[in-house]
Amino acid sequence: MRTHAFGYSMIAAMLFAAPLAWAQTPDSAMSLPAVHLEPGLPDNLNKISLSYRMGMNITVDFKRLGGFPALSDPGPATGSVFNRSYDNGSYNRVDSSGNRGGTTWYWGYESASQLQGNSLVMESSSSKANAVSNNRENDPQHGLELSYGRQLYRHKDLRIGIEAAFGYTLVDVTDTHTVFGTVDRITDAFVIPGGVSVVPSAPYHGTFSGPGALMSSAPERNTTVISRDSVITGERKIDSDVFTLRLGPYLQVPLYKDLSFLLGGGLTLLSANTDFSYHETVTLSDTGQVSGPRSSSGSQSDFLVGGYVSGTISYAITSQVGLFAGVQFQSAGRSVTDSRLVNDQSVTKKESVLDFGQSILLVFGLSYSF
Repeated sequence: MRTHAFGYSMIAAMLFAAPLAWAQTPDSAMSLPAVHLEPGLPDNLNKISLSYRMGMNITVDFKRLGGFPALSDPGPATGSVFNRSYDNGSYNRVDSSGNRGGTTWYWGYESASQLQGNSLVMESSSSKANAVSNNRENDPQHGLELSYGRQLYRHKDLRIGIEAAFGYTLVDVTDTHTVFGTVDRITDAFVIPGGVSVVPSAPYHGTFSGPGALMSSAPERNTTVISRDSVITGERKIDSDVFTLRLGPYLQVPLYKDLSFLLGGGLTLLSANTDFSYHETVTLSDTGQVSGPRSSSGSQSDFLVGGYVSGTISYAITSQVGLFAGVQFQSAGRSVTDSRLVNDQSVTKKESVLDFGQSILLVFGLSYSF
């Protein structure tokens, strides 16, 4: 009923307006005014677009951080004829007798606190290069994209085509967070032999040739892992030139007047040329041991294959020029870059992981159809 009423109203309005028009324009009394219909989707087959891309959720994981090699050599967990050294300068070594009877006079210690009950305790600490700093980002990341679209199928209220695009994004992330790692602590207890009633006061340093006070040469070992005892400070940084090539179909439908919606998706090819550098210092908090400052860098080029899905709102300024804005979800995997070794030390080799697995790009641009 509303449709019929609307139609009747329009007819009545036209009949009422016609005499007024004829009265005002007697020279064209028999002519009718032109009727302009709302334009549909553009009929141009080709479209070139230039857009600004705002990258979000592009993250970097920094791995293999820290590392503190043992400053001493406590030797194997068992055995009585090994030269053993510990962090504070304590030692238990093979004497001139070859540690006859499982004892040695070639031993030494630095602090009275090392005497615990009927044993002399010596320690050696180290930390593996296994700390991580995850999900670091510097959103938004800025880029540009040039695309070409070709219409392949046209219907009254529907257009289907294919789009190819080439883009560039500079990804830079700097991380200065303090990172904590674990410490491996070896504690060796050497039993004071029977017959030794008085242990020389600290500091004490026995000699190879002796003679001197005897000490057991076979340790009772306990190894513990202490969490968050290794404190890693410094900076990690990546700069990556990211080039993307997209190819896939699109579907365009009208929304309202000059507004239309485009849905697209397809293949993404991505090339990431990444420079990674770092500098760091490692401190074992409970012992106060500090590594020297160290730094290194590395470069890597990776080629990744993934996919994308996009949704765009387009506004036609003219039949050829348009504005658009949209969002694109892109998944293209990870690009890994290692730093170089320094002095052949494995603890100096770090790793950055640039993750494009869940990237979101906000797109704003201008199009020209022909």
